Order: sequence, then C-alpha cells, then structure tokens
Amino acid sequence: MIKIKANYILTMNNNFEIIENGEVIFDKTIIKVGKNLEEDITTIDLGKNSVLMPGLINTHTHLEFSANDTNLRYGDFLNWLNSVILKRENLLNECKNECYNKAITQMKKSGVVAFGEISSTGLDLEYLKNSELKVVYFNEIIGSNPAAVDALYQDFLGRLDNSQKYKTEKFTPAISIHSPYSVHPIVIKKVLQIAKQQNMIVSAHFMESKAEREWLDNNEGDFKEFFQKNLNQSKAVTTPIEFLSQFEGIKTHFIHAVWANKEELEKIASLKASIAHCPISNRLLNTGLLNLENIEKLNIPYSVATDGLSSNYSLNLFKELRAALLMHTNIEPKKLAKELLKSVTNSAGEILNLNNGIIKEGKFADLISFKLPNDIEIDDIYLQTILHINEVDKMWINGEKIDF
Repeated sequence: MIKIKANYILTMNNNFEIIENGEVIFDKTIIKVGKNLEEDITTIDLGKNSVLMPGLINTHTHLEFSANDTNLRYGDFLNWLNSVILKRENLLNECKNECYNKAITQMKKSGVVAFGEISSTGLDLEYLKNSELKVVYFNEIIGSNPAAVDALYQDFLGRLDNSQKYKTEKFTPAISIHSPYSVHPIVIKKVLQIAKQQNMIVSAHFMESKAEREWLDNNEGDFKEFFQKNLNQSKAVTTPIEFLSQFEGIKTHFIHAVWANKEELEKIASLKASIAHCPISNRLLNTGLLNLENIEKLNIPYSVATDGLSSNYSLNLFKELRAALLMHTNIEPKKLAKELLKSVTNSAGEILNLNNGIIKEGKFADLISFKLPNDIEIDDIYLQTILHINEVDKMWINGEKIDF
C-alpha cells in the first residue's frame, strides 16, 4: 500500500470536493481518502502547493495520423478532408514505433492515464495493445457505397476479432461508426448488433460540419460535389434522426455534434449518450463551436478531447482544456473550469466505462500530481490549474508508478 499526502486533493466527485492537506491510501484501487489516516504506512508528501487528482482521460484520438505536422490543410473542412484523402496512405505508413511512442509520451506527460483510440486500419494495434496507458480501442467501420460495403464489413470483422485477442483490464476493444454520411445503414445495423451482443461501447462522428448538415438535410452543399466525384453518390444514405435512432440501447459517444440541432440533441439525450468536444480541431477546420449550455440543459454528459494530430497541433489535454476555457466566453471562467476538468476525469471515466476518474474508495488508483506556482485561494484552484499546468510531476495507473 502507498499513502500520499498533498496540499490539495481534487476528488472530482459531483460536489467538486477538495480536501486540504489530505491523504490517499491505495494499492491497485483507492482504499481510503481523508485526513490523518493510518500512521504506520510510509507517506509520500508531495510538498508545498501540491495537487493530487484523478488522471485525465482523452476520450477521442486518431493516433494513426500522428506523423502529420504540416502535411494537411486547415482552415476549411472540405479542404482538410480532401488533403486527408490525398495524403492518408503516406501518413499511415510513416507512423511507426517512434511515432506512436512520441504521441503516447505527449499524452502521458500531460496527465492522460487513459484514452479512446479510433482505429480505421488496425495498424496501430501492434503499438497500443500493451500500452502503459489504458486504451479503449474503437475499431472503425466506414463505407457508404453499396458495391463496397461487404468487403469493408469483412475487413472490419477481421480487425475487431484481432483486437479482441488482446483484451485485458487495460485494453478494451470497442466499435466506431465513422459518421452518418459515410456508413451505409445496412452495415450500421450489422455492426450495432455486434455491439449489443457483446456489450461494447460505440463512438460515432456526428454533425461535425456545415457540409454534413446540408448534405444530410437537403443533399446539397459542399459535400454534393465531393460525393459525386469520389463515390458517384447523389443522395445521402440516411437522415440524422434515422442515424441516431439506430443507437437505442447502446452506450454511445458521439463526436463533435457542433451542428446538431435541438431535435437531434434531444434524441442524443434520450439515448443517454455522450458527446466528445474537440475545440481546437473544430477551430482549425473552421466548423464552429459546440454549445455547452445547450447540452448542459439536456443533461448530456460531455468530455473534452484532443482528436488526432490530423486536426490538432498537440495531444496535450491541458492545452485543449485551456482552449475550451478561452473559447466559451459566455460561461463564467471559474464555473467553466470546474466542468471542464470534470469532463476529462469523472465524466470521461463513465463515458468509457472505466472505473476511474474520481478519487473515491474502490476506484482504480489512476492518479496524477503536480505543483501550482504559488499559494492559492482554494476556489481558484480549478481555473489556475487549467491556466498554468502543462505537464504533471507524477502518475500512477492501477496503483503503479508510471515513468516519463
């Protein structure tokens, strides 16, 4: 057993309880939380201005594209998408062992103990199956052309079966539906049957761009030329509500939802689903900003996530939180800071079905610590953490210390 003492313990429970000069005793899981706990256990004192909190959880990444730096075009969603199609194979082939290690190290240094990975090829499995960090591995299905869907479905099944060989306490196979515009409803139905039968989490991109909105609503907009040119399609394969209705009874994490309307958000709420908010990616692709007040009113859980390096300059989750804090100018900063940190701990743990994200007895001891620059008023701690922390000092996963 280990006992750690910190100036501030951010429990990240629903009451945002902070324990000053508190202690946590843990082995693989958290055993006790409080003050002046058992005397006969050697104590690690983290020192002045120290903070102990649950490790961060990045619910949405695309590490396959981690070789990207200046290869892809930003500023417009369709220009970006066309550049991804043009350079996809090169980027996938360029990301080998060092590339994945660099991406994981960047997340680890920024306090990430677990992440959700979207895998479209299975090439990343070799590098992630034994990761120090916890991985929810979303095998992605894509394909809206009826002539190709059978082959794509068989490829998906092979990748899913292969990932299931490596299922452990730290590696969880899951399923991803790319988006309503890019996956045929017949394939979605088949894939979601597997998710139901095997009780798997599902993720799905939804309403990321204005182009998607116009295409799914009216078969018009920027996607019209794109689909005619690349797939010889003149009509969308589904409507937004038809798409969402297929997820009844399945734990689903929808990605972006920037352009989701009131009816669609209400449907997401009725599904008891969640949303991944990727503000930097949305800004770089110029797609808009998720309305956090709308989803809060509907009690839709959300997490802040980095997306991949295909649409971001960093996998540092503290930088992503800072961007969200500065973009959502209609929400009071201290209130928003609390909710943002909760979104990458407590909420994210529940979203990915991980028994962590909160300092509470019985939860996995997935913890991080760091020091604030100076003394602080306790009600400023969430805001100042987002403003001043880029990297953490220490990390434990399942109670084991993780080296950087």
